[in-house]
Amino acid sequence: MDGTGFRRSLYVGVDIRGYGAAPEQRQQKWQETLLRCLDRAAASMGLNRARWARQQQGDAELCVLPHDEHEPRVVDGFTRRLEAELRLHNEEVVPWARMRLRMAVHHGVVVNGPNGYPCRDAVVVSRLLDSKPLRGVLEQWPEANLAVMLSDLVYHSVVEAGHTSLRADQFRRLAVREKEFKGYGWLWLPGCADSLDMFSRPIVPRWDAAGVQARPYVVRAEEVSDVVVRGRHRTTAQRGFIGG
Repeated sequence: MDGTGFRRSLYVGVDIRGYGAAPEQRQQKWQETLLRCLDRAAASMGLNRARWARQQQGDAELCVLPHDEHEPRVVDGFTRRLEAELRLHNEEVVPWARMRLRMAVHHGVVVNGPNGYPCRDAVVVSRLLDSKPLRGVLEQWPEANLAVMLSDLVYHSVVEAGHTSLRADQFRRLAVREKEFKGYGWLWLPGCADSLDMFSRPIVPRWDAAGVQARPYVVRAEEVSDVVVRGRHRTTAQRGFIGG
């Protein structure tokens, strides 16, 4: 494994909601705003983004922080400042042009590869960021500018252990099943969590069968008990439709 740069670091992933459906001019504006908000939030907390390893994908960014960046400051202060930057931006635009972000944070092994990070912990932060529960949060709370999901490890070792100003009642644990990943994430809505009941609404609402067209879905054996399969018996179905 020589030359892989094996180390343990903090992963931070961000992604813009609704980017793909936006017109090109708005996509460009959102890209500029994303970088500006991240840079300002980091600078305000004494974090040096120039030292972060960053994989940029237009509407998203995956960052690996240096080992000496202060992890509680990233989880707490940086995240709060990022939400504040988003809020200031969104106050100056029409409602349909607001930029809203998902963010995931995980700590783990980093291994350098020819086209990214070929290691499990890089997959974890990506699965949390793209998970249906985190996406559903921004649907359920349209007032939120930023929805954050901490990995189980980060929540317990940084937040629950008391290394930040965050409280346990500001978080909601969510089960995440995304591709090959199965685990838990901890939801936080900075900027509005203190004024809402985190358990007042379902994260992924039940679909209205009359308003949503069912879509094909291949059901793996271990998933049969966790989805509603229309038209066939649960224990034998190999192909069905998500619904319910």
